[in-house]
Amino acid sequence: MTTETKNKLAIGKRNEFAIWGYLLGEQIDVFPSLVDDKGIDGIVGFNGRYFEVQIKSGENWNNQRGLSRAAVSHNPARIFLIYNTTKDEVRYFTGQQILDEEEWQASIDWDRSQIKLPKRMLEKYAAHDWAGFIAYLKSPKPD
Repeated sequence: MTTETKNKLAIGKRNEFAIWGYLLGEQIDVFPSLVDDKGIDGIVGFNGRYFEVQIKSGENWNNQRGLSRAAVSHNPARIFLIYNTTKDEVRYFTGQQILDEEEWQASIDWDRSQIKLPKRMLEKYAAHDWAGFIAYLKSPKPD
């Protein structure tokens, strides 16, 4: 493994732990995965409602890799949290939302699968920010 690869993995892991810390501050239960071999960085929950979460981080909103059709289809309720470290902002999506979004259909099938979040997509999902994520996690179970 190259030094560059090790550094990217370390940066990603540090960002995951930052998100876990922010969630703990919001009174969310956090269960980080020790091994990320199933596309799950951890499980989070509130009042008995739990979600699988995969965190992707980068210095901008472009080319968030690792969001393949297989990954988002495995559990359509899984949450994919995109963390822009430069802006210290997030957007979150369920696997089903990614599958339903026409703009991402081609890119989740590329050899280096990814989604892009240009301004129009950031605006469309403006409510999927940190406050929206916390509200989603704390929302009551549907009947």
